[in-house]
Amino acid sequence: MDSGQLRQRTASRLSAISGQLSAPSSPTDAQTGNIMQNPDANGYPEKVPITYYPLNTQKAYRHNENRMKDKLYAKYCHRELYLYADIPQYIREQMPAEGVLPIGDSPRLLEPGYHKHENGWRMLPDGTAYVTSRTRFPGSTGDMVRWWFWWHSVEPERYALWFPYDHLSGRSTYADRLHRTDLSHTQKWLGSTHRVTEFIGSQKMTVHIHFVDPAQYDLPWDKLKAAGYEAAVCAELRDGLLPNLKIGDFLHLWRKTEDGLELRSRYWLGGGIHYKVMGMKVGIDYLAGALGFKKRMAGENIAYEHFIHDQTEFTNLASFLPDLYGDYMAGRLGK
Repeated sequence: MDSGQLRQRTASRLSAISGQLSAPSSPTDAQTGNIMQNPDANGYPEKVPITYYPLNTQKAYRHNENRMKDKLYAKYCHRELYLYADIPQYIREQMPAEGVLPIGDSPRLLEPGYHKHENGWRMLPDGTAYVTSRTRFPGSTGDMVRWWFWWHSVEPERYALWFPYDHLSGRSTYADRLHRTDLSHTQKWLGSTHRVTEFIGSQKMTVHIHFVDPAQYDLPWDKLKAAGYEAAVCAELRDGLLPNLKIGDFLHLWRKTEDGLELRSRYWLGGGIHYKVMGMKVGIDYLAGALGFKKRMAGENIAYEHFIHDQTEFTNLASFLPDLYGDYMAGRLGK
């Protein structure tokens, strides 16, 4: 899919409410040097509805709605999904190359303020898909986030709750830990692998998400906490058929705000590819790029679609997480 087709698809993804979409300034208007001003200094922008869903994801929604109808959390299965009105400007075209954060520079996320490009997507020269995304979590706490990352893996319907059009199933290798009361929230998911099946755009894919300590990315928890972060979820992405084949990484870092949290995410999809054999890493990253494997696996289309996917799923999660967690704490969700 070329860039012209991508821009055409973008136009049909969002509501044609011109007043809402024209309100935000261009991405460079609020920037000084390498630091972006607080996007929410004057309050949150309005939300705009998402109006385009590929047919197969519409079928997935009906399937998810039906299997959740008798669940105690069914009311949180949202048919209407939204983005904040300042986000469409970042969907329309690739971010500039200078906005890409190399994975080795992840400690820059400890710096105060904001990077020049907190939202965007881009295909790198070797085919790696890079995504940077900032979403708002008003009313949420770090404890809610840590709870969610084990609670949603108890049964596939809970994973679908997160993005009912795109999420199909998710299973944890820590299934035997999930109902233990002697473990913390984090101990129920950190170190585990979740096998998830979902749509990215119209493409159905399965991937293994292996949760790792943020220190692996030079982001030890003591430094994250000192920088104002309340929660961190970091992972290696591994192939759906070959769990020993690493195909990417992501960082999700929740930072404290006046009214809750903000999530700063970074993805390197198709980057740092290696295969583990008997505990040893066999690097094939260069070969994967040279042979065009990265462009087929990730590339421009996945970068574009994954930015929209991330913004949608986390904006939706933020809309119900405080209430869902409240129901859990009050014993209204069962086990």
